[in-house]
Amino acid sequence: MKTGSIILIIIGCIFAVISIIDIILFDFWFPYIFGILAAILLIIRAVFRNKGYINKNYFMATFIVIALWGFMLLYIFLFRTQDYSELMDLFYVMIGLFIVLIIYVSGLYIYRLKKGNL
Repeated sequence: MKTGSIILIIIGCIFAVISIIDIILFDFWFPYIFGILAAILLIIRAVFRNKGYINKNYFMATFIVIALWGFMLLYIFLFRTQDYSELMDLFYVMIGLFIVLIIYVSGLYIYRLKKGNL
């Protein structure tokens, strides 16, 4: 394994474990569930970085994790959970990050598709 990918996997696992522990200990899951998704994104990035190539499977895996994030935001918005009413500002920041992440990953995918490296 490459050194950088090992470090990313370790950081992703630590970040996921800390988020899971915070969800279990505190009944306040809204910010921590997105920490778990960020950890999953780090682990996915590290696995594909370790392989030495980025193909369309990397982008599809990333899109799936981003879609999960979007579905959670949609669920929170539609059913107006208690976390939404308490942290409305954080909710809108999460939506902004979601949109920026979608645009960034889509741009990378389109760039690689035009370049022919998929």
